[in-house]
Amino acid sequence: MDNIFDYEAIEIYLGDYLRRADNLDIHADHFFPVSLLDKLFHYSEEVNGTESDGIRRVHRNFHGHDFDRWIDNIVARTRLQLMDEDNNRDEVQLLDIDAFSITPDCYVSVTMPDETVYTLLGPDGYQLKASSLGDLALRLDLSAMFNRPPVDDDAEPYLGFGTLAHIVRVVCDKSNIDPVKAKGHELSLKIFEHFKNEMLPLIPSLWNDMEHIMNYAEPLIINKPIK
Repeated sequence: MDNIFDYEAIEIYLGDYLRRADNLDIHADHFFPVSLLDKLFHYSEEVNGTESDGIRRVHRNFHGHDFDRWIDNIVARTRLQLMDEDNNRDEVQLLDIDAFSITPDCYVSVTMPDETVYTLLGPDGYQLKASSLGDLALRLDLSAMFNRPPVDDDAEPYLGFGTLAHIVRVVCDKSNIDPVKAKGHELSLKIFEHFKNEMLPLIPSLWNDMEHIMNYAEPLIINKPIK
């Protein structure tokens, strides 16, 4: 019998995966401190109404649940390459589907609301194979959004991510940490614990950067990379 996963199960799995997709390497073109953003946005929800009027004014429209909605929206926009039984190909977004099924021979099929069934393809046109949802990953291609110098360049145009990159750089320099080798979630926690209040005023600018990601990034489902 096929393993069948409805939209909610897929959304939860891919959302959790995206939250772990940290890249705190300040020299990388795709600097993406997602766990730090997660902590900061939810912290802004906690302090809203408990700090000064200035803090409340900054954060009144940028509560922690907005980050959760942002994650859900990224997942919903995930592009799926599909093939029918006649080898015709189509492309839809994840929000358009009804369910995933993993067949006994480990191919992933997609059922649409009208009960039409397609085979799920990878970005290169091959049929994706998996024994469970855990064999799949969400790739967030940021190349379209970050069509600019690396984030640690003086010409960095995105204030929010650029400032976070500067904070990461300072913490790594003072702590003799190599951001390439560091575990993203551990470095993120260290930065959050020491700079969470200083980072709160960045929320509006960070949200603008995240809106750029929403508009230009291309989330795709792939086989989970082998580590």
